[in-house]
Amino acid sequence: MPTANLFLVTQTLQNLLNLNVRALLKRVGSPAPITLNVTAMPPERVGAETNTLNLHLYHVMEDPFSKNDPPPGAGPNAVSRQSLTLMLYYILTAHHQVNDVFDAEIQQLLFGLALKTFHDFPRLTDTLKITPDTGGPKLVMPSGLIGRDNRFDLAMRALTPEEALGFWHADDSATTRLSAYFEVRPVIIEPEAPTATRGTVFDIGLFVSAGQAPRIDAVAGLLQFEPPPATGIGPQSIETVPARATLSVAPVNRITLRGTALAGDGTRGSATIVLRSAHWQALATPVRAAPIDPLLNPGWAVTIGPNEASFEMQPKLTIKLGGAPAFDIETTPGIYIVSVETTRTALTRNGTPRTTRQESGQSSFSLGPRIESASVNVKKRVEVKTKNLFDLTAAGLDVLVAVDGEIYAELAAFTGVALTDRGHFVRSAGKIEFHPLFDITVAGAHPVRLVVNGAESQPFWIIL
Repeated sequence: MPTANLFLVTQTLQNLLNLNVRALLKRVGSPAPITLNVTAMPPERVGAETNTLNLHLYHVMEDPFSKNDPPPGAGPNAVSRQSLTLMLYYILTAHHQVNDVFDAEIQQLLFGLALKTFHDFPRLTDTLKITPDTGGPKLVMPSGLIGRDNRFDLAMRALTPEEALGFWHADDSATTRLSAYFEVRPVIIEPEAPTATRGTVFDIGLFVSAGQAPRIDAVAGLLQFEPPPATGIGPQSIETVPARATLSVAPVNRITLRGTALAGDGTRGSATIVLRSAHWQALATPVRAAPIDPLLNPGWAVTIGPNEASFEMQPKLTIKLGGAPAFDIETTPGIYIVSVETTRTALTRNGTPRTTRQESGQSSFSLGPRIESASVNVKKRVEVKTKNLFDLTAAGLDVLVAVDGEIYAELAAFTGVALTDRGHFVRSAGKIEFHPLFDITVAGAHPVRLVVNGAESQPFWIIL
């Protein structure tokens, strides 16, 4: 709502007086037709005018409540980009003389209607319209302020009669004029535009540390699948962010972390990748955080660099917590949380080593089952075989099967009755078997969705 021209504010108040006082004169029925004039001169220079309201800007102050607002953007001379917020002070007088004869009735009529106008409109916006004595509604603000969400608050100042006398004391030969005093705020003078933008703040250093905290910007994986031959597209390999990996062999089980300061101080063991899973927290001995120790897990192929780290998900993770012996936990499909924990050591000025341990923010990725093949068995049911790297029959798994967009319900075992078994599936080691809702004698491609603990397999189609 800034403006570069103070007179636009004065013009707004003049328009308000001109439009609304004319409307009020029509309503109250003035003694004689009045053609209203609204001027902005110093009141002692108005002279022998008729039917005149004078609104004079006599003083300006800076608004202390917005004095310390921070400037936007960046660039030299920051104070020039800071908004200058002002309070404007006006004196309102009424003037009416006919043939050099002072007419108190018309003067006081106009003055009273002007006071009522300012009382009735304490806030002026760029959408305010008033219908005067003739014509349709008219905007109060001039075009230079329209469309910039301008708004001004207007208030009458409570001056005592003695304080009002002080305004006129310079002219000892003149009587104090009938006058009222008003304050308008806030009026914002347009600041200079920033010449640069500030960078994004990714972390806030609340404590003294030996180096930058690690930060993960992206978690990526590789999704490989083969569309139906009829599409002619051929095998696909797509990077997914966040990662959507599948439990199999590289590269589809590889998780890549991208960020900054991931390698700690560069020494062995100064950076560790940490995994978290709701499945692990539900174990008899809960595991809240599982660090991937490359020495205990060589098959995980852990690599950590300053800006990129990676590892390959395996069926089991060997961890060692505290002084307890190492033990294995199963990496079933599901949603995982990953972070990087770093340790940095630096020497203080007196030669004392200072070690800082920090952890990055946590990011998520999904690890889904991997479908290897699908076929129709002799019982005219479809068998979908998965990479047998986890216990698909475990009771704690949440398994969803959908074919052609239809969700199939799970059974403990098939009944052998086709009408009962249709639209149902049964789990066994390394495979899902279901009785299809579609006709297996008709050639076609049927998309399959296999979701375990919220993590989905790669796209797969049953080809008949």
